[in-house]
Amino acid sequence: MNFLKKELFQQSGVLPSKLDDEDFFELLKVQKAKSREERPLSPTEAHARLRNM
Repeated sequence: MNFLKKELFQQSGVLPSKLDDEDFFELLKVQKAKSREERPLSPTEAHARLRNM
């Protein structure tokens, strides 16, 4: 947890005291989030895109 606090402080300016008040698991989910373009397509979406080519 200390490493995470250090990285967030250095890279984003988030104060370590603010992290103590946050839900740790929610914070990890947010950090793992990917943009829509980086997410894998479902088979239905992939098939729809192929039909439109």
